Amino acid sequence: MRAPTLPFTHSLFSLVLALFVLGLYGVFLLAAQIGFEQARARLEYRIHLHAGLSAEQIAPFLEWVRRQPLVKEAQYLSPEESMERFREVAGEEFVRAMEGFNPFPPSVRVFFRGERAQSDSVLLFTQRVLEWEVVKEIDYPRRLLEVLENRAQTLRWIGLGVGVVMIGVSFLLIFNTVRLALFARRLEIRTMELLGATRAYIERPFLGVGFFQGVVGALLAIVALHAGLWLVHQRVLPLDFLLEDLRLLVLYGGLLTFGGLVGYLASKLALRRFLHTSLDRLYE
Repeated sequence: MRAPTLPFTHSLFSLVLALFVLGLYGVFLLAAQIGFEQARARLEYRIHLHAGLSAEQIAPFLEWVRRQPLVKEAQYLSPEESMERFREVAGEEFVRAMEGFNPFPPSVRVFFRGERAQSDSVLLFTQRVLEWEVVKEIDYPRRLLEVLENRAQTLRWIGLGVGVVMIGVSFLLIFNTVRLALFARRLEIRTMELLGATRAYIERPFLGVGFFQGVVGALLAIVALHAGLWLVHQRVLPLDFLLEDLRLLVLYGGLLTFGGLVGYLASKLALRRFLHTSLDRLYE
C-alpha cells in the first residue's frame, strides 16, 4: 500500500502554529518563574553573632552555613566591614557624628538559592541556625518572601488553568486539520476495507505519518521560538537568564513529545470516523 501523504503544507502549518503558540506560553511562564526565583535570591538574610567571638569560634558555624543546600552564598562581615558599608550609604558626615561608636555586631550575610527559598524551608533553616550558641538574632524580610511565594503560587495556578485550555484548543485545531486531510482519503480507506485489509494494516501508515508530522511540526516550532528569543536577546533586551536555563531545554523536549503524541492521537481518532463506515455516510 502506498504510504498516505496528508496535505502536507496545510496540516504542517497548523501543527507549527499551534505548537508555537503553546511553546510561547510555556516560555512566558518559565520566564515569570525564573523572575520570582531571582527576586527571592536577592533577598538578604542576615545572621547577627555575639560580640567578642574569635575567628576559631565563628569558623565552624560559617562552614556549616555554606554547606546547607538552601544557601547559595554566605559572607562573614566584621563590625568594621559593616560600618564601612554603612558609611557608603549614610555618608561620611553622619558616621563622623557617631564619634567612633560602632553599633554593628559581627554578622553573616546569606543569600539563598531562589528555586529553593520557600517560607517553610527558610523557617526550618532559621530554627537550625538559632541552635548555635554563637548566634544572637536573625534579620530577614520574611513578609516579602511570603508575598513573592504567594504571587508565584497564584501564577502557577493561573498558568496551569490557561495551559490546560491551550493544550485542549491546540489538540482540537490539529485534530480537525488531520480529519480534513483524511477526508480526502476516505474512499481509499473504504476500498482497503472491502479488499479485506485489517484495521491495524490500514491505521499503521496513517499513524506513522501523523506522528512524523507532529515531530517535524514541533521541531519547526522550537526552531522558530528559539530564533525569536535569540533575536529579542540580541536587539531588544537581554534574556541570558532564560536562554541559559536548562528548563528551557526541558520545555523544548516537552513540546517535541507533545507534538509527536498529538499527531499520533489526532490521526488515530480521525481514522475512527472513516473506518467501518458505510459508503453513504462517507459522502455526507
